[in-house]
Amino acid sequence: MKTFPAIVFLLLSTTAYSDVVKVKDSKTGTVELVKTRSFSLVKNADKKVYTKSDINRIVKLASIKNKVDEKLIHAVIKAESSYKKNAISKVGAAGLMQLIPATATRFGVTDRFDVKQNIDGGTKYLKFLLNTFKNTPLAVAGYNAGENAVIKYNYKIPNYPETKNYVKVVMENYTTE
Repeated sequence: MKTFPAIVFLLLSTTAYSDVVKVKDSKTGTVELVKTRSFSLVKNADKKVYTKSDINRIVKLASIKNKVDEKLIHAVIKAESSYKKNAISKVGAAGLMQLIPATATRFGVTDRFDVKQNIDGGTKYLKFLLNTFKNTPLAVAGYNAGENAVIKYNYKIPNYPETKNYVKVVMENYTTE
């Protein structure tokens, strides 16, 4: 692809990750859409590079603060984002623990890409679910499908293929961590 001086604009809001950018050739004025893997902007992206040790320390602190087993927190992070701090799902969940905006707000997270806030908020949500259902697999199902889905299914794992698989994966990760 030909490179040229350009002004770059995001087509989507800067609160979302986008691989598609609008590029304007400053000489001809031609505008084209470009898809690129090397260009990403995330509003308020946490630019710090976190080592495995850093993540482990943050998880340990959230575990102690919220009284949630750190192995469970790690199992959820692994299933949700594979430890990619700037991950965004197709439904808009963001960060290591893939918080949707409503859940983030509910648990005091103002920046879903801030690793500490994301882990703390996700752990608070896990704690809420564990207290609500008094059962780890149901709490995990609630984390994936929402607590109302678990309630709707009479306090059983909702009959959604994605949720059933999610619970299986998280519980396997949890018991092998």
